[in-house]
Amino acid sequence: MIKVAEPCIGLEEEEAVLEVLRSGNFVSGEKVRQFELEFAEYIGVQHAIAVSNGTDALILALFGAQVRPGNEVIVPPLTFFATVAAPIHVGARPVFADIDPETYCLDPESVKEVLTERTAAILPVHIYGHPADMDELNQILYEEYDDGGKLRKRHKPYVIEDAAQAHGAEYKGRKCGSLGDAACWSFYATKNMTTVEEGGMVTTDNGFIAKFVQTLRSHGMVNRNDHLYMGANNRLGEIGGAVGLIQLRKLDEMNAKRAANSEHLNTELGKLNLSWMKLPTVKPYAKHAWFWFPILIDEEMLGMSTLDFRDFLKEAGIETRHRYVEPLYKQPALMPYGKHYAELHLPNAEAICGKMLGIPNHQNLEKASLDYIVETFKEIG
Repeated sequence: MIKVAEPCIGLEEEEAVLEVLRSGNFVSGEKVRQFELEFAEYIGVQHAIAVSNGTDALILALFGAQVRPGNEVIVPPLTFFATVAAPIHVGARPVFADIDPETYCLDPESVKEVLTERTAAILPVHIYGHPADMDELNQILYEEYDDGGKLRKRHKPYVIEDAAQAHGAEYKGRKCGSLGDAACWSFYATKNMTTVEEGGMVTTDNGFIAKFVQTLRSHGMVNRNDHLYMGANNRLGEIGGAVGLIQLRKLDEMNAKRAANSEHLNTELGKLNLSWMKLPTVKPYAKHAWFWFPILIDEEMLGMSTLDFRDFLKEAGIETRHRYVEPLYKQPALMPYGKHYAELHLPNAEAICGKMLGIPNHQNLEKASLDYIVETFKEIG
């Protein structure tokens, strides 16, 4: 089976874990601090705060941005559930805007349509590793005028990047994670880099957000005996910090292999001129991190469902990703938080959800595996 995702763990990571085990220092020590410093430098921000996972990163960043009960947070419907769960965990309500049909990222024009005076934050996802259009999103303002046309109210929502799939991605030459008020990262095992024990990070140039997140992740402690806020235990352990350091130092090399594999697939699959398949688009402003190599299926032209095609590939020995099979506003768990979700209709998301497959492109693939994938697609014609 050609795996769709595979961590790249070597002797350096093994030795780093053994070093931590031998040290007897397992919780938020020097390895975590060094990982934070090097990650902040890599992204190009002043602060990086390591946390236990990507979901906690989202929740803590929203808390740090002072998102509170009664606020709204604009989110995309095509993403992992954590993106929409995080606002609920801080007492806010997720509001869905549609996605761009080419990049699959949050569409700034759709965001403007759902913006209200209650909007506290916008949560764009750099989905599959392609950057969202951050310039457009950062310029969005809520403005309210009286009957005479006089500006009565104005505010700018926080823009918090969900960069869980975008390690090393760039927007107009700047690293994702440095483009909004804060950014949130996941180091789950299948990501472009991992810390093994899940793990997450919040990056920001905002000192207040950084300090707030740093305090909340340790039960709101400002010293050993005083708890200023009602936080929780959201810390990253030393093993995660040690492995994260090694993975970060290898990230550009691993991403270069992903990019080369993705370019090979894009080129060779493109030569087949398969009318039933849309290959990924990369905008001129983007350096893609290629967490996924996403293909969009036209089921009518293919003559089978996306699920049947996934099963065909599996029988041929090719594993795929088939996620986000319906827009998140259709998830039963969300119904108590927005009764109108059941009637919501976002056409771009609904045309895409369920018809997307991610095919293998990870850094461990050999050319023979890539060629086999192309030959298998050629058989379908």
